[in-house]
Amino acid sequence: MDAVSFAVLRRAVDGLALAEDTGRSLDALLAGLLAALAETPALQHAAVVLIDANDRPAIRASLGTPDMSLILSASLERGRHALRARVLRRGAAAIVADADGVIDASREQAAMLAAPVVVGGSGCGWFFADALLGGEATLTQELQTAVLIAGLIGGMTDLAGTALAQSAELTRELVFLRSKVSLRYRHVFSDGQGPAMRQLRAEADRAALSDAPVLLIGEPGSGRAVLARLIHELSPRAVHPFAVFAAAGEETPLAAGQRLFGGAQGFAGGTGPGLLEETDGGMLLIEDAQRLHPDIAERLAGYLRTGTFTRLGGGRLRHCTTRLAFQAPASGLPPELALAAVPLAIRTPSLRERREDIPALLDQLLSQEAARGGRRMTLTSKALRALETYDWPGNISEMQRMLARLAVTAPEDRIDIADIPPEALTEGERPPVLPEDAAELRDMERQQVLNALERHGWVQSRAARELGLTLRQIGYRIRKYGLARDEDAPAS
Repeated sequence: MDAVSFAVLRRAVDGLALAEDTGRSLDALLAGLLAALAETPALQHAAVVLIDANDRPAIRASLGTPDMSLILSASLERGRHALRARVLRRGAAAIVADADGVIDASREQAAMLAAPVVVGGSGCGWFFADALLGGEATLTQELQTAVLIAGLIGGMTDLAGTALAQSAELTRELVFLRSKVSLRYRHVFSDGQGPAMRQLRAEADRAALSDAPVLLIGEPGSGRAVLARLIHELSPRAVHPFAVFAAAGEETPLAAGQRLFGGAQGFAGGTGPGLLEETDGGMLLIEDAQRLHPDIAERLAGYLRTGTFTRLGGGRLRHCTTRLAFQAPASGLPPELALAAVPLAIRTPSLRERREDIPALLDQLLSQEAARGGRRMTLTSKALRALETYDWPGNISEMQRMLARLAVTAPEDRIDIADIPPEALTEGERPPVLPEDAAELRDMERQQVLNALERHGWVQSRAARELGLTLRQIGYRIRKYGLARDEDAPAS
């Protein structure tokens, strides 16, 4: 082998070691290989064509301006000599080399060298080049060199595919293990012993065996998101991703659409997949689905009908198998979605409808607070009775917030009636407040509400969520204490 041939192969081999780098795509590796080969004296035009999952040829890397008509013709070769190297000619049939890569033709006849890319004994593409060695090299030597480079491309393709498969498998395992973190929330439903919970568990089991979209209705905080996660975990989709999209977010419809469907190449909002593609094979929960923008609802309806969608700014139809779950009030879905599919509707009962489960839920949530590094707290009988009779307008979410706050504020490890927020107690259960303490308590409550509002930019729903209040309760306190933003305050 002369110095030129050796240099060509050395540059090609240098690219082989990069194929196991999962941080780089195969296309980037192939482009780097052609860039290295471009330093050889004879190569001006080249291309790497690989067969995609639909058995169609796709150009994965190119150099210069290779003749696409010649390349396409050779890429579609499916005859008995499909794995043989050949010389492509303009206006004439290709000349196929023998099993040793020997070709009976002159250099003047050659428009392009074509060497098959083989992985596991099967052809998966072609390497094309106008010339490689130049100088005194014969056409047979040129073609044999192209065959060697095609072999290296096959190795790169195989290694990159193996690394990608291993990475995907690790990702699926990681997703599966992460999904099991939510097992600590199973008590929300599994500890319930009443008829409402028995019916809910049966409906969840049936939903896990189906691929139909799911509609989860119920009051805020009643556990609809947890139920969606549990249905996902009980299903064969558990090894694939689970994600949540909040339709009530403050982003624009365009930004929300890009986050759901992704953006096509050149799309101003950003290029890449959205949540629908990222959760392929898994489940995507749409929270507050009744607040979806009509354009987004119509796009989702199209996906429900056909299983396909397009990224924003693009026209290519994409297929995925993501299952959709919708969280909505009893009024149901937007009309666009309601007409597109008939979802499995499951209603989560409020805590008022399952008071018999409240003691077990309280105990479980207190155990979780202790596991997070807090104190192991218990409830006195009076405190337990008060919480059992409370209506819990915020349901389980309100209970979680209240106990998290009590774990910090309660002076003793045993929570008594005096530690429970006054709004959760009936008039007769509230401990007496001495007159000299009343003003101080009012000031403390006023400052607490004001601080929460300022932390959340005066978004009442967020401040209420932090304080464990309903919107009605925080609205009452804002009016009661005459609270207002600085810019909203009347001019003096």
